[in-house]
Amino acid sequence: MTMRRVLAAVGLLALPVLLTGCGIERTEAIDFGLPATGAKRPGERGWSARLYFAVANNVVGASRPADGPVSAEDAVKLMLQGPNEPERARQFVSEVMLKSGVSVTAARGQVSIQLPLDVSKLTRTARTQLVCTAAHNEVPGASRWQDVKVTLVGDGKKLPDLVCDRW
Repeated sequence: MTMRRVLAAVGLLALPVLLTGCGIERTEAIDFGLPATGAKRPGERGWSARLYFAVANNVVGASRPADGPVSAEDAVKLMLQGPNEPERARQFVSEVMLKSGVSVTAARGQVSIQLPLDVSKLTRTARTQLVCTAAHNEVPGASRWQDVKVTLVGDGKKLPDLVCDRW
């Protein structure tokens, strides 16, 4: 056997000893950051509304169980009511909450959201909440959420062809 092979064999035999004796002790899990989102839990119903809320200077999705497919219209109206109790416990907030005066229509890969306010004054977070909530739910003629174009309209202003940049 060559010296290289001998050294390699000794190294392989010593590896378990080196790894177990490295001095790193086992620790408990440490809470850090936001919980994972997007993955379906075992046993969870197949349908859900995908709503987007603000948390820690970011916009994240939350899934709410549903009895069937959720239209973009219904999802936007749910999101505009704000986070529910479990979502608030995760510190989700909404930068846009309206109880009335909202009209949502969807057709062939497009969603139009009519709001009772100047849409040009919406924050980036509020726009993202609206656009992503609309895009991630049922839209006629859209096979993927990335293909959905959302138009925000209100107070004589119009923000056309917005797309969601969140998964």
